Amino acid sequence: MKITLLGHASILVEIEGAICLMDPVFSDPFEGGAVVSCPRRKVYLERLPAIDTLIISHRHPDHFDLRSLAQVTRDCDAICPADPLIVYALKKLGFSRVHPVHPMGEIMSQSFELYPTRSEMKTVPEFGMVFKDRSGCFWNQVDTFLSLETIQSIAARFGRVDLLFAMYASQNFEFFENRTTEFPYDEHRRNLENVLRINPRMVVPGSAGFAFCGDHAWLNAFLFPVSRQRFVSDLQRIEGGIQTQLMNPGDIFEIDNGRVRHFDDASDIAVMEEDDSAKLSFDPTAPIPELNDPNPDGYSLKHLKQETEKFVREGIGSFVAQDCGKPDPLLDLYQRRGVRYEITIVFPDAQVTRYQVHFDNSGGRMADPASSAGAPDLSHRIAASALVGWLERKKSFFYVRAYSRRFSTLHELSRSGDTVRLRPEVAPDLLMHYLLNVAPGSDVAARDQIDLEIEALHREGY
Repeated sequence: MKITLLGHASILVEIEGAICLMDPVFSDPFEGGAVVSCPRRKVYLERLPAIDTLIISHRHPDHFDLRSLAQVTRDCDAICPADPLIVYALKKLGFSRVHPVHPMGEIMSQSFELYPTRSEMKTVPEFGMVFKDRSGCFWNQVDTFLSLETIQSIAARFGRVDLLFAMYASQNFEFFENRTTEFPYDEHRRNLENVLRINPRMVVPGSAGFAFCGDHAWLNAFLFPVSRQRFVSDLQRIEGGIQTQLMNPGDIFEIDNGRVRHFDDASDIAVMEEDDSAKLSFDPTAPIPELNDPNPDGYSLKHLKQETEKFVREGIGSFVAQDCGKPDPLLDLYQRRGVRYEITIVFPDAQVTRYQVHFDNSGGRMADPASSAGAPDLSHRIAASALVGWLERKKSFFYVRAYSRRFSTLHELSRSGDTVRLRPEVAPDLLMHYLLNVAPGSDVAARDQIDLEIEALHREGY
């Protein structure tokens, strides 16, 4: 068995009887232009062999890249989670043999076995993948959260795993919600424990080889607290005999009867152009830039002001006034807690418009923030062009989040005698909840965005 890293989470697995391509992302930037492969690489598609099996682990855009999928031959077998959005996109791209599968179900052939592995994180349907043939066993964990039961099940079925691409990065995406910069002790511990429990012959930190770029680059100092070097170092501190290896784009691993060999920069399909992984150095003391609106799509100021005013007044305003005609659990929560919510929109000319929504026993209502009696409990500041791009289905939330700031001071208070208890109360963000779950067309927004992207690809000749 031969495994080639093409970059980030994209791998080519040459197994006995099939050539498998998993989570292909061929070019940079990706994820709506927000990120690039790190270390920096180049993929030579003309050197890619004919693909027998395409595997998509989940729908997050750094694993599910439509531009890259449009460059894969359509007559291969496409294996994916039972996610209607992925299935829809693959079929719309022209893949004729799409196979939605569920984790922990075997995919057998005469010479090899594929086995999708379960994730305990249920935000999106996803799986890791075990590849098994007569030469050995390779487990690509991808982004899956593993239970002891899953690990024991794989051991019982396959014996010892020869090569594990392990989840390690503990990416601090909570930073988008609350500016948390603490080291992820519990998640890092869990990732280390998983490797010890799996006990592979060789472990490689995997599926986290990307960096934010352009206007998003400042995020690199905050979102990657565990480097691949730290992960390997900590593994070796607690288990000195474990065999570890770092990998870069273009590296190849070969498995042969329990022996795992690593070949540095051995592929002619993917080449590392520069090891720039130092840009991911975790530095929570780094400055957070002021939010502005670079307006990368060139919207006119008039259009931005009209669309954002309409969205807030007629969209969110009507929703919180319950003009939609049906109760909503988030509005009920805001009403019970008497929440004061503020939306701040930043325009390309640095003008700022604020809107407040006040909730009390009678419901919610728009209010003039200038007349506010106090600071908001929850606040969402967002660049106008990012919001409009999201409204028009041209930008995904994964791209927009770097152009927004959110905070919450919502908390519960109680007392017992002279002892006061205070704990933070988690409440979904109103703007996000409305756009993702309530706004007209929100139920098909992700599909509409796929349609727009595929139509653009067709115009480019894909």
